[in-house]
Amino acid sequence: MPVKHWSFAGLMVTYWCNASCASCYLACSPARRGDDMSVEQALSLWEGLIAASPHGCRIHLSGGEPFGDWPRLIEICRRAHAAGLGPLEKVETNAFWASDAAVVRDRAAALDAAGMGKLCISADPYHQQFVPIERCRLAAATAEEVLGPGRVQVRWRDWLAGGFDTAGLSPRDRDEVFAKYAVGGRDRLTGRAAETVAVHLSCKSWREYADTNCRQAVLRSRHVHVDPGGLVMPGTCAALLLGRACAGADVAGLWARLNDDYASRPVVGALARGGPSALAAEAMAAGFVPREGGYAGKCHLCWDVRRQLAGRGMHADELGPDWMYGQAGST
Repeated sequence: MPVKHWSFAGLMVTYWCNASCASCYLACSPARRGDDMSVEQALSLWEGLIAASPHGCRIHLSGGEPFGDWPRLIEICRRAHAAGLGPLEKVETNAFWASDAAVVRDRAAALDAAGMGKLCISADPYHQQFVPIERCRLAAATAEEVLGPGRVQVRWRDWLAGGFDTAGLSPRDRDEVFAKYAVGGRDRLTGRAAETVAVHLSCKSWREYADTNCRQAVLRSRHVHVDPGGLVMPGTCAALLLGRACAGADVAGLWARLNDDYASRPVVGALARGGPSALAAEAMAAGFVPREGGYAGKCHLCWDVRRQLAGRGMHADELGPDWMYGQAGST
């Protein structure tokens, strides 16, 4: 089978986030109110993802910032656990809510009782423009008391130990911090990151990426994300659509259709065959114009091609949600 069954999936329960990080590959922000996944939808998708794969499917809950609606988050976890849908691999957060140890302790215990495997905390200079690093440290230390050190994951531990808040820096000084950090290559250069992080990196002509196809990332990784509208994306490819799962029963059919016809899809097919450079070459007939300064990586190139195609209203069944392409540079 050209497409591997999905065995690891992130349910993006919201696009809302208290932050508008420069590194956000999904372009999340406080403005994305209303882009939420209901409890019932989450449970249906969870069940459908498990049923669609002969290996089952591990689920993690993400966003946006899933702790922006704590009652909904814990209700999803509790009902999934009661229904025996597990395992819940992890829950992701930037810890903006962790201003009090008692709150962290109570929420970690509630998630533990609801079957959560790990709590994953984001910590880096981009997040620390919006979230005080002491909240990340408090969340990590207190959650470790409840869950144990092995069940608290931090991205990234080195920054948690030696990092600092970037909110009070001047724009110039903050850009210097971002530039030094970006060289480490930890960021996905799609969404907002393609506009605000890639500028700090050295770039090459789009032709330099001619030998890098995306078959593994798009078809073979076994990892997908599902957004509040049921849009299914490869785990590392924001706003590249594999299909829409409006209810759990749709997941198996969606996977089967992709397995049958991926090669004929204008965007997914081109990426699987020859990567972003192949997509760029084909897109030139539709008006794609490469950036004069070049690209910091193949994902940066891919995003720019897709952004220009989406801006022309093309391939709406493979490129979406449309607001992400239009607003990715907004902070």
